[in-house]
Amino acid sequence: MSVRKLVSALLVAGAALAADAPAVDVPVFPNATCPIMGKRASTKLFVDTPKGRIYMCCVRCAAEIRKGPDRAHAAAYPRIQRAANTTCPVTGEAIPEKDAPTVVLQGYEIPLCCKDCVEEARKESQITLVKATNGKVRDIGNRTCPVTGKEVAPNAFALVGDDLIRLSSPECVESVGKDPAAALKKAKEIAAKAAEGKGAGEGEKGGGGDHGK
Repeated sequence: MSVRKLVSALLVAGAALAADAPAVDVPVFPNATCPIMGKRASTKLFVDTPKGRIYMCCVRCAAEIRKGPDRAHAAAYPRIQRAANTTCPVTGEAIPEKDAPTVVLQGYEIPLCCKDCVEEARKESQITLVKATNGKVRDIGNRTCPVTGKEVAPNAFALVGDDLIRLSSPECVESVGKDPAAALKKAKEIAAKAAEGKGAGEGEKGGGGDHGK
């Protein structure tokens, strides 16, 4: 085979592999205009509040948003729509048919399974939004980052196809994008190992209790 044909074959093979690789995405739910200045908001500039992220036009607006987060949210997200999720984005349990508690995040009213989930839903606002607005998303549930080996951080994540993997920092998304299949595999291994350890620990605790009776 000539060098030209070899190079061509490698390029075709590389393109095929790239096409088969799962897509990597980090969805955002931004307000279009800054609630303080009324200018176009940047997705790189935001303040985390009890009602999620509020995007702004410049860093000078952060203090005003923090001073009045409810007022800023009302201006940033004037229309509130109810999310159609049927399972709780925190626990994965079914939403009660009546009197389900809700949390408002970035223009979405999101039903939860119980009031105990409100704090976690706010803490992980971006993950809550992703899971509440996309029923196909599967949360791998890894508590250790597959990139750094460190503990995962709130709202640091990436979607690899429909699988949500948690990360120790948003900066890890770039590494996930270089080899998403490997990152997903590692995240699944971490989650599975943690589940096995938890199960073994519960079994040992139960066994010890029976032995003492």
